[in-house]
Amino acid sequence: MSGPLSPTQARGVYDRIGRTQDWQAFYEDPPVMLMLAESRIEEAMSIFELGCGTGRLAEELLRRLGPSAAYRGVDISPVMVELARRKLARWPERTQVVLSPPDGSLAGPEGSLAGPEGSVAMPDGSVDRFISTYVFDLLAQDQARAVLAGAARMLTPDGLLCLTALAPGIGRIERVVSHIWSGIWRLKPSLVGGCRPISIVPLLADGWEIRHHSFVQSYCLVSEVVVASPRQEDRSADPARAGPARQAGATRLAPADPARRSARLLPPPHR
Repeated sequence: MSGPLSPTQARGVYDRIGRTQDWQAFYEDPPVMLMLAESRIEEAMSIFELGCGTGRLAEELLRRLGPSAAYRGVDISPVMVELARRKLARWPERTQVVLSPPDGSLAGPEGSLAGPEGSVAMPDGSVDRFISTYVFDLLAQDQARAVLAGAARMLTPDGLLCLTALAPGIGRIERVVSHIWSGIWRLKPSLVGGCRPISIVPLLADGWEIRHHSFVQSYCLVSEVVVASPRQEDRSADPARAGPARQAGATRLAPADPARRSARLLPPPHR
């Protein structure tokens, strides 16, 4: 039985499949567009993306953002970083895409990210949107909690954590697909890009308030969408502490896009 890919293994996989990565748009786009809408992305002034991939989402963000908004993205794959840089070349003053450290961490001296290409400044409270799509389903739990600690440090007091990940199936057909996917992942994670269905909310530390939580089904695959904010009274505490996330309110589901009939919002599964 296998487990999550190591950062070195993940780098090798995505260097190999990076140029074909955007084919996953058929099931990723509906939940990602919902995440952007729920996070009021057009209001953002400084965005950090963990796992920028080919830069396809970053390109969409820069089209939506105001002319003074800035974007920083990191990826563990040199191939992905190069593809993203080419795609974002028309915004040289507003964008920075760098290769993340070999261990995939966000930690660094004095609020910096020390990667193979040098250090990139990431001061505390420097971004108002921390975005990561289909990356948490690649990470081991300790890696995911370390990323959340880094996000809490980097976000402004009113900043938002914006996550989308592959989730376990809810309906009968989706559960079968999820079971098959998980079985392949257990045998050989690289065959599914190292990703497996996960639940995001249990990973969130008690320093977060959930602003939006929903599930989107697209082509028999279910994705979880979470938008959360740092809980103000806990910002001075250790953001990596384990514990249940507090719901800021009832789960809010936006109307499905009628143009994407293959995608639909689902109620949260019964626990």
